[in-house]
Amino acid sequence: MDSSNGRTRDAAVGECVDRARRAMTDFAAGAAHPDQATVDRAVAAIAWSLYRPDNARALAEQAVADTGLGNVADKIVKNQRKTFGTLRDLQRATTMGLIDHDPVRGLSRYGKPVGVVGAITPSTNPAATPINKAMMAVKGGNAVVIAPSPAGWSTTARAVQLARTELERIGAPADLVQVLPAPVTREATEALMAAVDLVVATGSQNNVRRAYRSGTPAIGVGAGNVPVIVDSTADLTAAAAKIRASKTFDNATSCSSENSLIVLDDVYEAAMAALCAAGAHRANDEEVARVSERLFPSGSLNRSLIAKDYAVLRREFDLGGSDNDAYVLVEEPEPGPDRPLTGEKLSLVLTVYRARDFDHAIELTGRVLVVQGIGHSVGIHTTDLVRARRVAETLPVVRVLVNQAHTFGNGGSFDNAMPFTLSMGCGTWAGNSISENLNIDHFINITHLVETIEPDEPTERELFGDHWDLIGFDG
Repeated sequence: MDSSNGRTRDAAVGECVDRARRAMTDFAAGAAHPDQATVDRAVAAIAWSLYRPDNARALAEQAVADTGLGNVADKIVKNQRKTFGTLRDLQRATTMGLIDHDPVRGLSRYGKPVGVVGAITPSTNPAATPINKAMMAVKGGNAVVIAPSPAGWSTTARAVQLARTELERIGAPADLVQVLPAPVTREATEALMAAVDLVVATGSQNNVRRAYRSGTPAIGVGAGNVPVIVDSTADLTAAAAKIRASKTFDNATSCSSENSLIVLDDVYEAAMAALCAAGAHRANDEEVARVSERLFPSGSLNRSLIAKDYAVLRREFDLGGSDNDAYVLVEEPEPGPDRPLTGEKLSLVLTVYRARDFDHAIELTGRVLVVQGIGHSVGIHTTDLVRARRVAETLPVVRVLVNQAHTFGNGGSFDNAMPFTLSMGCGTWAGNSISENLNIDHFINITHLVETIEPDEPTERELFGDHWDLIGFDG
């Protein structure tokens, strides 16, 4: 790119950020920040722009047409369910002004905007993820400028325009939500990250690493590659149904989709039978070899095969069974960095490992995570919560889901306590700054009002007594 093009790009990015700052000033109507009611009306407007049934469908259709990833029916569900759940969470949160007061501790907390948010979003969810982040950003009284994947730009641009229209209908500044003009390049995205007050990056790990190097406070998320244990006590029929529903949703585009199963030996054949009865095709040795070779030519994921319908994969992999099958099971002896099927497949392919016992199952799960997915999440199907707790105590992940369809539970569900999100923090294990689901807490600054209270000062004996007794000091 010549210098004139670079200046044009930087000017375009700068204009977006300038408009966002003016919109925040208008949104606050002369105050330091907008009031809660004003914020909540704007968030509901943004949510409705995607949740509205005709919009949810149109954007799902455009996303599949633009990116070739996933399927329309599931993207409609994702557009609506994630938006609805996130709006539920946000409507229950206080973010502006006094958000809580503890008279015993003499401590009050006040929420304030973080500023202009730069949102980096992936091609797998070109409508749901941008609107999800926009809702959270605006709930904090902020503005957001979205840098989408180039493949998803037109879908994201349409989603943003719909959100802007809804904001204008209620008298809120449309420039609270913007998208970078096409073409979205790496240089434009980096210029945006340098110009905003907070970067929130979802998608490729290259983008996440660039966000952390941008010099701007950043939140990035880790790579998925979810392993799920099926133990001896599991309800195999229920587990198989949940695994199918989760694995096949939107053709496995979710970072929370199951990528490996670790099945205990004493229920292995029964579990495989249940999985096949629920729609899986169990590949033979020759088919496993073809899947590995064609999905990972030269060791790298074949981008032309990700998130495709099963009929496409069946033809490309020359599989038996029928097009009525939902996904394929590929059995491997063990995970490892030299075995491509260990990693994230972003396709209707699920690797299966056979564990001698529960200790071996935990070991195999850990080995999968070392190859890819450390910090993200693990699932377990069991009726023994002691075993579930062992998984949580042992493995380096942020989330352990018990007896759940992983794709639907990991990013928030109406029957678990996880906040709704499309961005999963994975802790320092994955080089992330957060070890929880991205949520509204990450989009506000906090001012603490501190009053004096009755002194809370223990004696030296109370603090050091046990140590003094150990070393023979009489204090």
